[in-house]
Amino acid sequence: MGVNEDFDAMLHDIGACGLYQIRQYTLVAFAIMFSAVSSIGFVFTAAIVPHRYNLIFFFALIFHLNERCLIGACGDESETSPFTPDWLSEAVPFKSNGQPESCLMFQSLNATICEFERNVQERCYSWVMDGPERTIQTEFSLMCPENEWKLALVGTLNNLGVLIGLPISGFISDRYGRKTALVIALVSAGIFGLLKTLATSYIFFVILEMMEPMFGGNIYGISFILALEMVTPKKRVVGNMVIVFAYAFGNALMGLIAWAARDWRVILWATNAPALLFVLYIWVLPESVRWLMSRGRLGDAKKVVEFAAKLNKADLDKESMKDWQNGQLDRVDTDATGKGDNLWSSLRQVTKSGVLLLRLALCSFCWASVTLVYYGLSLNSVSLGGTENKYLNFISTSLVEAPSYLITWQCMNRLGRRRTLCLTFVASGIACFVNPFVPDSK
Repeated sequence: MGVNEDFDAMLHDIGACGLYQIRQYTLVAFAIMFSAVSSIGFVFTAAIVPHRYNLIFFFALIFHLNERCLIGACGDESETSPFTPDWLSEAVPFKSNGQPESCLMFQSLNATICEFERNVQERCYSWVMDGPERTIQTEFSLMCPENEWKLALVGTLNNLGVLIGLPISGFISDRYGRKTALVIALVSAGIFGLLKTLATSYIFFVILEMMEPMFGGNIYGISFILALEMVTPKKRVVGNMVIVFAYAFGNALMGLIAWAARDWRVILWATNAPALLFVLYIWVLPESVRWLMSRGRLGDAKKVVEFAAKLNKADLDKESMKDWQNGQLDRVDTDATGKGDNLWSSLRQVTKSGVLLLRLALCSFCWASVTLVYYGLSLNSVSLGGTENKYLNFISTSLVEAPSYLITWQCMNRLGRRRTLCLTFVASGIACFVNPFVPDSK
């Protein structure tokens, strides 16, 4: 029997849910929560802030655009002046949906009197914000509709960075270890997140936005592996529930931080500065046992297993551990060349099987569909009906995932994986289809 089979059998002796697993899942949960915060933070840092305009361009030279500009000609006296005063319709044209135009106003007849020529519209270059929220929109003056694509591009470049970074992270993970790859991803994401607070231009910001996931975009995947490999197969569904719960709470935490800060730089500092502490994982997080075995480091793998057994107060079979020594490469699961599995050999095996190839295609399509819908709904959650508080909307959308995980868990136990997948896809599709037909509450 190979070492991998020995290890699978040994997991039962180590204990399926002991102090070691609790310790491991606690460490991984913090990484998962940071992964959630890091991957969805642009919802608030690049948010569109409700605004109207300063009717006197001179004020733009006096007041910083990150504060609410005063409209002295029409009676504004302080930054606490009403966002939509009675005279607003006389000064600013309104859209068909009842909202004021973003960058147009009626021509002012007098700089000191609230009078306008309603037949003539002109562009404005300074704005009044609704509330204290500050994002890169207010920082880099991306107010008008023609600039909204720049805000949407932030999320696009973030995901492009993930696409570029996954192969890099996979190489580091296979070559230098899961723990090493995870620490690099966590600390790098934190550093680039902090560097974004120093951005002095939109271009500088979006470059850093793409670089952050290039180095830290695979945090979830690596954490998932480290968490699940040390529990028995029967407990892995429960282990998966812990991971996805941590991700949901990470999203909710992002909403709470954004709600409290309401300033994109403060949000980035609050969410990324703690990530520098993940460098301590070099010493406190055990390396992947299966990776150590795949690299022939059986002595190091043995130390991790013995540490887990010690924390769980479990007795290991001495006979099954006697061959776990460095240099015993004949017991490592490798291919005929001695190089072990790799991406290309795995792909060749898949292409030789019609069943595996079909499953790969279907699962890839399902994964892409889930990603599209999940992030689409997450990004749109800030504009849900029922409350005008976008932070509360986002937090509610994040926490509602928790009961869905419990329902899915029970469905998988009773209906199986395939039926559960089909059922959830159909239910989600119906909900998305019906949503536009739900009348708005007045």
